[in-house]
Amino acid sequence: MTLRQVLHLVRPHTLPASLAPVITALALAALDGFFRPTTAILTVLVGLLAQIISNIANDLFDFKKGADGKERKGFERPLSLGKVSYREVKNLLIITIIATALTGIALIRLTSPWLFIVGALVILGAIAYTGGPFPFAYHGLGEVMVFLFYGLVAGGGTYYIQCGTLSWEAIALASAMGFASCNILVVNNYRDVEEDTLSGKRTLFVRFGKSLAPKLYLANILLSVLLLFPFYSIIEMLSSGIYLAQMMHLQRTMLRTEGQELNKVLVRTAQGVVFFALNALIVIFVHYQWGTALGGLHHH
Repeated sequence: MTLRQVLHLVRPHTLPASLAPVITALALAALDGFFRPTTAILTVLVGLLAQIISNIANDLFDFKKGADGKERKGFERPLSLGKVSYREVKNLLIITIIATALTGIALIRLTSPWLFIVGALVILGAIAYTGGPFPFAYHGLGEVMVFLFYGLVAGGGTYYIQCGTLSWEAIALASAMGFASCNILVVNNYRDVEEDTLSGKRTLFVRFGKSLAPKLYLANILLSVLLLFPFYSIIEMLSSGIYLAQMMHLQRTMLRTEGQELNKVLVRTAQGVVFFALNALIVIFVHYQWGTALGGLHHH
């Protein structure tokens, strides 16, 4: 495989959005007075590698199930185009799983043996998304898995690793990131409804209709903003208002866009997750500074 083909399989453009819940959770932990650099770096690496596992596994299992047809509207997949072999992609997946497991073991040794269960679930979840006897993406559970793994597990797990406990603020932030991240998959599955119907991939919108997608997209935007409510003051509301306006404009664009043009909406939605993470960092930082200035209004 060439480096270009590896990059197509790894999909670097997906990595910033997958790291967003980890980075925001690390920032919250640091503001709570807990930050361990070594475990933070290892957590970031596990997050990156888990996303790469998911990306490669998606290509591998979608190809195996015949879900990547000639009429595919999504980004280039070298395996379905015959540019790389099944064995090459499988070997790359195995190498990535081993790298993730080794990084996870190092993290477990520095923290708690109980994290082995979480780590195993992360790797299995990344594979079972499109692989295994019950692929979640093929049974309309993709959005649920994104919320769990890119919200509660990534955000809540990162905070717990740093602090040894969870707070309501950490759970609210992790959930907000989960809802924001869900919209990447919403656009992806909205774009692919016709193709998924033909290949037997029963996504949420194949099962319940394409018109559900824009409504779910809007609901995820609103829920992500509302979940930051515990942190809000006037300054934070202004920051979140900019995000809200941008994403609602994007939702309206989604309604009048079809086919490959939705790839632009998908990219901008992924960028929106990163923007939301930056917004969340501003909201949290201002909240803590404001609380400190008023004598420490933040309580656990």
